[in-house]
Amino acid sequence: MRESFIVAAMALALFCGCSRHEEAQAPAPKQSPARLELLGEELFNERCRDCHIVKDKGGVVGPELSHVGSKRDRRFLEQVIREPAKVYPGTAMPPYDTFSKKQIDSLVDYLSGLK
Repeated sequence: MRESFIVAAMALALFCGCSRHEEAQAPAPKQSPARLELLGEELFNERCRDCHIVKDKGGVVGPELSHVGSKRDRRFLEQVIREPAKVYPGTAMPPYDTFSKKQIDSLVDYLSGLK
């Protein structure tokens, strides 16, 4: 039961990455092409941390992910990011289907390293 709660919370937390909070923020300053695509930890901090806690920093809507890499495999993490409703039907977490393959891979690399 605890595992399903954690999964549901993780899904909800990822949903928060596309919250109205982001819409209310001022437009980001233009960045050089090398900085346009956030990767790994930076991507997590920008899109996931509002809902998920890692190392005592982050939101409380989703589950803590400080040790998710020792509990979940890469394939599972990728599926939750891309298709959260398939993993957790009824979740409020949005799919991150606009992330590039490179972004997904780097985010999964980061999460897999959290042990």
